Amino acid sequence: MIRIFRTGAHAHRMPLAYPALAPLFAGRLEEVTRPEEADLWLFAHPLDLADAPAALADVWRARRPPVVILSEEPFWDTLWGRRPLCRDISIDSRGGRLPAVQLTHATSAIFRFAAIPYYLLSNHRFASAYAARFARNAALTPAEWQARFATYGADLTFMFERRPGAFHSVHWPEGDILGLCAWRTDLAEACTGPGVRRLGQSWQGGPSRFEIGNWHLDKLVRLDGSTRMLAAIENTHQPEYLTEKLFDAFACGALPLYVASPGHRAHTLGLPPASWLNLHGLSVEQAAGAIAAVRFDATFFEAYATAQAALAARFGDTGLWLAERARLAGAVMTALTEVLETHRAPA
Repeated sequence: MIRIFRTGAHAHRMPLAYPALAPLFAGRLEEVTRPEEADLWLFAHPLDLADAPAALADVWRARRPPVVILSEEPFWDTLWGRRPLCRDISIDSRGGRLPAVQLTHATSAIFRFAAIPYYLLSNHRFASAYAARFARNAALTPAEWQARFATYGADLTFMFERRPGAFHSVHWPEGDILGLCAWRTDLAEACTGPGVRRLGQSWQGGPSRFEIGNWHLDKLVRLDGSTRMLAAIENTHQPEYLTEKLFDAFACGALPLYVASPGHRAHTLGLPPASWLNLHGLSVEQAAGAIAAVRFDATFFEAYATAQAALAARFGDTGLWLAERARLAGAVMTALTEVLETHRAPA
């Protein structure tokens, strides 16, 4: 049993925090409310450690427990951490400099999924939504997909946070890491015409997704059968990092626009290359041209039907979900145990 102290504004965004994943750690981890009682301190975001009160730093100096940044977001590791490839770092907190071990997509095995990407395990709604929608989609023939695409009201939809500015254009080529927020924002603004939609709070105003009770279901219902192409571009390109975006596009019956280098895990999903549009390595102008050149022909619809069948098999297999949960739990415990054993202060 490892006693953990979890704190910070983003403490609810780590594998140990989600109710859907909590049973995996029962009897393995004990969460304590007093830092003095913990074997390990856990933060989710580099800024949470930077903002830690001075009193907490005083407690650390008295006991020197290992400090871990357990981050599920390459977006945070790059823009604020600035050292995404380093496992051992130090951060200036309000009470002085504190050493920390980064457990991230780039520095640990925690997020190296086997069949189901990590983020989809964080809430059971993903399994429920995908099992139903991909079973429905897999029943359609290429000809039926062609007929369905002909009924859509929009040609192209962008639905992500608008984040312009060079601040977001970070790049660590040695880790195949690239910030995509500014690039995808520029792309959305470069694609014009009556069939193009830009949806979401940062484009239209209104509530943010975090103000919607089930934002994922809201997204799927809103986009289902409505657009021929859907931008599914992540905020950060990192080989092991896949969120719901790529799968949502397929689930809604749209051609996904994605960015994946040759080493990206999207290529291991068994999806025919013709079933999605990979914009990796393209400038904004080149990407806009590639989108404009898309043709929905027989080759596409054959590939698209094959992709839907592959996704239905993957997300409809309960055994894969259970095995991925077990893999995640084991990887978390292995990583935390290693930190505890190698960074424990001498008695």
